[in-house]
Amino acid sequence: MMDYFSDTQTAVFDGASGYEQSETGAIRSIYSQQHPSVLTNISVLKPHHSLFHDADRYTHIGSSSFTAPPGSAPVRRLYHFLRRSPRRRLWQTRRRPPHLTSDGVLFYAHKPFLLTSSNNAFNGRLSAEAIGVAVGTSTTEPLWVVGIPTGSVLFNVVLHTIYGMSCTEFDPPLDILLQAVKSLKIYGISIDLTVSRANMPLYDHILSEMPRAPTDVFLVAAENDLDALAIAASAHLHSMLLPGITDEMADRMGTHYLRRLVMLHIERTDYLKTLLMHAPDSHEDTADCGPADQRRLVRAWALAAASLVWDIRPDMPAAVIQSVLGSLEHELECATCKMSLKARVQQVVLDWTNKAMSDDFAARYLRPLPLPFLRRAATQTAYLFA
Repeated sequence: MMDYFSDTQTAVFDGASGYEQSETGAIRSIYSQQHPSVLTNISVLKPHHSLFHDADRYTHIGSSSFTAPPGSAPVRRLYHFLRRSPRRRLWQTRRRPPHLTSDGVLFYAHKPFLLTSSNNAFNGRLSAEAIGVAVGTSTTEPLWVVGIPTGSVLFNVVLHTIYGMSCTEFDPPLDILLQAVKSLKIYGISIDLTVSRANMPLYDHILSEMPRAPTDVFLVAAENDLDALAIAASAHLHSMLLPGITDEMADRMGTHYLRRLVMLHIERTDYLKTLLMHAPDSHEDTADCGPADQRRLVRAWALAAASLVWDIRPDMPAAVIQSVLGSLEHELECATCKMSLKARVQQVVLDWTNKAMSDDFAARYLRPLPLPFLRRAATQTAYLFA
């Protein structure tokens, strides 16, 4: 399981009334596609704000892990999530509890919106019991600070995801993106509404970084039942050695996704065997090439296919298949047989690359399989893990 950053950090939410114009320009939110009645345009205010000089106005609450008051350390950065349109009233509240990071990073967001998005009051940190009732309406009262035991880099991804905004401009590493999935669940944010399918910022961001560590992505997708992400990641796991799956990895995958991954590997090898079983088409007998000559091509094909099957694996390179089967051309004298061989080799390579390596193929064989096939594959699976 993934852990938080080792350093104890928090985040900041907007505690001033009204909304200020962004100094770095607006970031249009796509969260309105999911909550059109809530969100319009969002701006992000970066470090030029009066709160840099007003750290003594903060009063810390809600986190026993925060050992020092916010005013004891200078504020280095501030990220301010601001609503520019005055038409929506969900966020129009006079007092909202800010959060301050121990590494000097301030985040400003909107308590009503976060409470609406979360099913556990942001892991209880925005509940009435945690914040207290002394909210008031005066803009001169101290701002409330809520401690969040999450690193600023990670929490930045979490907030952007909640707001339906992409954080690609900050270039967070893949492990932070994957940790954000767990953090969203901790803070009561539905991952089905934030990272379950394409065109969601966090999903698309993880997908773009997936080639760096597809196994990690598959593990996170499996343990959170993110089926679309698991299927996309499985397309990068053809070279994964199944005997190398540890107990910890198997536990995170669960029996459902572990079985589907094993079946995917078995089906890929079976699919390639099926392609290799079909020899080139024969042609009408001629004076130079009769039945005996054409049977010679069939035998040569069978031997070449057998050599490939001997070392078959789910990630068999198409170049190897083309090289082994294409080498048979030197043993042929008939021009028609050569054309038939070339056509068959090209078809095998196309079928293997365009079908076996596609996401559609992965989705097809990552679904539950019938019992007779499972019985037939049981011996092979037992051999793999012996």
